[in-house]
Amino acid sequence: MARLAGRLPAGKANLARQTGCCGMAGAFGALDSKYELSLKVAAPLVQKIEAQPNDTIVVASGTSCRHQIETLTPVTPSTWPELLPMYWSSCL
Repeated sequence: MARLAGRLPAGKANLARQTGCCGMAGAFGALDSKYELSLKVAAPLVQKIEAQPNDTIVVASGTSCRHQIETLTPVTPSTWPELLPMYWSSCL
């Protein structure tokens, strides 16, 4: 993924390392009894996302991760299949 991200022409791409868990883990974070724990687990990831420039494109492969990121940050994350068509010709 890092090699592919590095070939995207829209500026530079960085692979976020050691971001930890998003805290959702399927339905885990949606349970009333686990919600506060879910927020604590997600806090490091949320901080890293919020520290990025406003035009940063966040890519997350997991459905529950995308949901959690969209709920806890002002970001709407993408998936690689959504992102690549915009840059496909430049990646070849």
